[in-house]
Amino acid sequence: MQFEIERDQFLKGVGLVSNVTSQKTNTLPILGNILIEVIGGEVVLTGTDLELGISTTLEAQKTTEGAITIPGKKLHEILRESTPGLVEVTVTKNNAVNIKSGKALFKIMGLVKDDFPTPPKTDLSSAIEIDQTIFKECLALTSFAISHDETRYVLNGICVHLNDQQIRFVATDGRRLAFIEKKLSKPTNTSLEIILPTKAIQELNRILGHEGTLKMVVTKNQAVFDFGKTLLTTRLIEGNFPNYQQVIPKEEKTTSQVRREELLQAVRRATLLTTPESQLVKFDFLKDRILISSRSPNLGEAREEITAQANGGELAIGFNPHYLLDVLKNLDIETISFCLTEPDRPGLLRGKEDYLYVVMPMQLN
Repeated sequence: MQFEIERDQFLKGVGLVSNVTSQKTNTLPILGNILIEVIGGEVVLTGTDLELGISTTLEAQKTTEGAITIPGKKLHEILRESTPGLVEVTVTKNNAVNIKSGKALFKIMGLVKDDFPTPPKTDLSSAIEIDQTIFKECLALTSFAISHDETRYVLNGICVHLNDQQIRFVATDGRRLAFIEKKLSKPTNTSLEIILPTKAIQELNRILGHEGTLKMVVTKNQAVFDFGKTLLTTRLIEGNFPNYQQVIPKEEKTTSQVRREELLQAVRRATLLTTPESQLVKFDFLKDRILISSRSPNLGEAREEITAQANGGELAIGFNPHYLLDVLKNLDIETISFCLTEPDRPGLLRGKEDYLYVVMPMQLN
């Protein structure tokens, strides 16, 4: 097997698939390798840890068909330090792989592909098409609310619910909940609900672009995302996602509209005077302003007022500021709306259309 390929293109492809190679010493050693195949004048790179797999196809020249597996992280390091230009790859006897870049020559020992897990074959004829911009935005506005508590494994991902013309993303860690619903440009007759795991979400975020569509196919326990030249396959989290509808507040006694950037900066400043033991920031919702304050024993206190348009009665409530910062820095709108009922009831933050963010309050001292 041999081929020539542009170093930058090769580096990008290897970086993409080596992200999912397994670095655990107690797993199969070959899972730390990436599979390199030359098929019909193209180079196909594949990496997997058995839970998540990525393959990508690259253009090459002077190709001779064949296959080999190479340690993914080490190949990425070699390419990263190599000079720009053409890289020549040749497999010699005993599965040794020669990598020539400029005046540098590397020889790295590979393993035959026989023990490398075979990626599942997927029929894309029934795939659901989704705009990449929609998918990327929905992940960005929900992924920060995923739980990292492994004892509540069904919350360790995003619930994606597809129904005819709409797609819905929901994530919660039990203390806050992010919800967004978007209309599909191409309606589908499919109805499904899946839970995407965190690692798949991280890799999807890397692959997703700001234009074009992706194709999604869901089987019993896995989902496949087709980007054209790149394919991502992930196992799904099994179990039932909790009934999130009952968490979303149905009534609003106090509403307050405020400039997002102004609120973001004020909360950041108030957070400076909190500690890991005292994460509380107090919000006093008044007629035409919001008073934001924090106080920590042996540290000090911070106070700041920002203008707001309010309806309903005045109310004081406490929140963990990091839960608010997560959503405020990811929204890209000018004005957001706070909707509140009681100091001990969840607060609802509304941003753009069809986006809701629910935050549990903290007890005021």
